[in-house]
Amino acid sequence: MKKIILLLGVLIISTMAFSQKFKVNPTVSEVDRVLYNQEIIKAPSMKFEGEVFFTETFDFADPSDERGWSLPEGWQIFDENDMGHYWEWRAGTDSILGRFSFEPGHKFSLTPDDGYFVLPMDEYNYVDAVSSSNNGHAWFQMAPIDCSGHASVVMKMRQYFRSCCSGSPTVTVMISNDQGVHWAEYNMAYGTPTNSFCKNPYVEVNISEVAAGMNDVWIRFLWNDNRRYFWCIDDFELSEGYSNELQMEDSWVMMSDLSDEDIDEGYVFMTPLSQINDVLGGWTFSGAFLNAGSDDQYDCELNAELWKNGTSVYNETSEAGEIWSLDRDTFNVTTPYFPDDYGSYKFKLTAQQEQEDGVPSNNTYEDWFHVTDSVYSFADWDFETYSSTASWGNNDGDFLGVMYDITSDTEVNSMSVFIQQRPENPQASTQVGYSFQYFVFYYDEDAETWIDLIASEWWEVEEDMINKWVTLPFEKDGESEFLYAGQYIAAIQVFHGGGVSPDNNLFRFTIGSDLDHKYHRAKTLYQLSGGDGTWYINSTDMSMIRMNIDKTGAPTEGSVVFNVDMNVPLANGYFHTWDYVDVAGSFNGWGASAPMEDPDGDGIYTLEVSGIPVFENIEYKYRINGNWDTSEFPAGGPNRVYMTHFYNQTDDIYNDGVSLGVSPTDLSTSMKVYPNPNSGVFTLDIQSPIVSDLNISVSNIQGKTVYQNNVNSVIHHNETIDLTSFAKGMYFLKVNNQVTKLLVK
Repeated sequence: MKKIILLLGVLIISTMAFSQKFKVNPTVSEVDRVLYNQEIIKAPSMKFEGEVFFTETFDFADPSDERGWSLPEGWQIFDENDMGHYWEWRAGTDSILGRFSFEPGHKFSLTPDDGYFVLPMDEYNYVDAVSSSNNGHAWFQMAPIDCSGHASVVMKMRQYFRSCCSGSPTVTVMISNDQGVHWAEYNMAYGTPTNSFCKNPYVEVNISEVAAGMNDVWIRFLWNDNRRYFWCIDDFELSEGYSNELQMEDSWVMMSDLSDEDIDEGYVFMTPLSQINDVLGGWTFSGAFLNAGSDDQYDCELNAELWKNGTSVYNETSEAGEIWSLDRDTFNVTTPYFPDDYGSYKFKLTAQQEQEDGVPSNNTYEDWFHVTDSVYSFADWDFETYSSTASWGNNDGDFLGVMYDITSDTEVNSMSVFIQQRPENPQASTQVGYSFQYFVFYYDEDAETWIDLIASEWWEVEEDMINKWVTLPFEKDGESEFLYAGQYIAAIQVFHGGGVSPDNNLFRFTIGSDLDHKYHRAKTLYQLSGGDGTWYINSTDMSMIRMNIDKTGAPTEGSVVFNVDMNVPLANGYFHTWDYVDVAGSFNGWGASAPMEDPDGDGIYTLEVSGIPVFENIEYKYRINGNWDTSEFPAGGPNRVYMTHFYNQTDDIYNDGVSLGVSPTDLSTSMKVYPNPNSGVFTLDIQSPIVSDLNISVSNIQGKTVYQNNVNSVIHHNETIDLTSFAKGMYFLKVNNQVTKLLVK
């Protein structure tokens, strides 16, 4: 197979449903040719794979400018609609507001202190408390960049967006290598539906087809035909690509409904053991791979491994195939796994190939599910966003529910819902005094309709219910509580006192929603009060609504293995091998535990504590020599919080890696080391928001320094370190006050 060469003005097109979209668009608006009077940004040719050659952190602050910032020379901002909807710079402490937007800034920025770029459409459509509905069509464009010295180019950035109110989000990066005559378009939505926050904030795209070897590359960011919310951009960079770079772009985890293959349960966080049988419960796995490298990849396959309470119980691999450079394919592990006991199950999906991969960290996906006795829940414990009645009718008496399949006869006891009040906009969310009631609906196949089967009492929202799981028992009558094989909806009916179609910025009921997992989005439903009883799919997120059945038998207590990395305090002399570290918390009345141990001398201390209740939050801190004065977070930082399961193992770093007891040169950075483990050669990549001096050293487990390098006055540093002449084993990389373990195999 031969590598495809992109000629000037000719763009090769490659599409898949889950990936970026490329297309030729000769009708794009004219750009200001004055750019060509500016010097093209040049970057020296780099030889190292992964080497960053262009960085932009959007540090545009300019006190001399009336607006407080200035656009770099050669950049453009443009509003196609000529309505003043321009991209603008915001300081890191500046919020994004509007009628529906209440964001403290760029949530995923790596360098928040120096600001970010944003198109705040919600602000443009809400001026002086007056709303408008103008669609945005605005872009900004960087000065031309010279990529002629680079055989392959990878584009990375951090984004944060939400759009509304029709169609799919139109958030596009456009790239031209012929002065804007033709453009390649890269869709940054990654399948994000409208009215949802972006699914992929950490963008990494191989743009070699357009940019590699080109001396005049234009990069434009376009928002089109969305009227609400915002799009933030920060931490943009271009780097050399890799010869071998397989990426897992997406993955799917299914708990198959074997009785009807067209209705797949998808991911379920907690499933009662009684419902797992030959009808429901076979876990299978799929992965979508991208070959982002310059070489074709051979023997590509998806590996799925699953651990029950820490013990491997399943390890299967898909059929192998090859993927051409910049091409994609999907791989499936079809042998189902059926859990046979209560427990916490961890799974890991890995994209693997014949060649050694350039960045192994983007080849994997991990998650957990739990087999319980009584709790049936798609969502986990913590909310990332909210389900709101404003997403549909917002009438008093509307229902919101989650669909559950019952495969074995059981009795329902209660229901739990996470009643939420939005911290950024409390008024436009659940208020004390609002009311609600829980229901279970059953689908009658003969009548082809949903029938309300059982209900709880009617309750008013109280102060201690806000931002908590609220469980209400059902009013049993000796008949309605018994569930038989079929489909059910666990639903909450909500009342806010605003009547029919009220102002949803003053009256709305909000419920926590989970975005952490790859569940079946057709499971969240709503029904309008006063309607015909039809349930509609609300597919933007997974509402936090649980069904609790009348089963027992699962363990009520478990053990927690506490692990804490002490290498930073060891390195700076705050902690010594003759000292001891313990853990104190809510589980032991904040008293002393036994000393933690480090039997293999890797600087990670371990202790197992038994008798801790399952599915409860515990709080704790680590201490040196049992002394609160030498504990973590001595300035009064928050306690650590951990939600227990059947199997528990923490992986903490003492004081979150912040140095104590000494005052080394602070390094506020993103530090990446890859691959790790390695065969002796690894890459160190450091990105700092401020100019820093770097003291880099590598020492072996006996404390002997085997590598030393000092770098002065840098924001970004990338180097390859070779340890192949030293013995295999554990090493410690120290950069100023940050310590990272290295494993040479």
